[in-house]
Amino acid sequence: MARVARAYWERLADELDEIAAAAAGLIGTPAALVTIVDERLWVAGRFNSRLHGLERDECVCAHGMAEPESVLCVPDLQADARFARMPIAQGPEAVRFYVGAALVDANGAALGMLCAVDQRPRAAPPEPRCRALQRLARGAAMRLGA
Repeated sequence: MARVARAYWERLADELDEIAAAAAGLIGTPAALVTIVDERLWVAGRFNSRLHGLERDECVCAHGMAEPESVLCVPDLQADARFARMPIAQGPEAVRFYVGAALVDANGAALGMLCAVDQRPRAAPPEPRCRALQRLARGAAMRLGA
């Protein structure tokens, strides 16, 4: 997997925040993130979220990166055995809904995800919106130089 230097994506924070805001608007969620995932998840861009990072085994994004050509949609993390016990799916600020598209480099490797999230369960977005989320993710990956 290609690595994106943290100093580089930190300089792009405002642009990545804008991409996250566009993803939230597209999907209709109150929050969204641009993540970089290596041994842990790093938040490179955010809209309406305080999350800064997680261990890799505690993040939904790592699952989405396993199939970078697909959009990962989880209508309710607490109802999905893969995610129900993760700390992010617990507590008063739990993430319940997740939809994400991989940030893919020129070699086809996933570096992270562009994901839209909500604290309440919801139905999967229509296919055209999922394809649009993938286009936004491609734009974010290109901006990262991936």
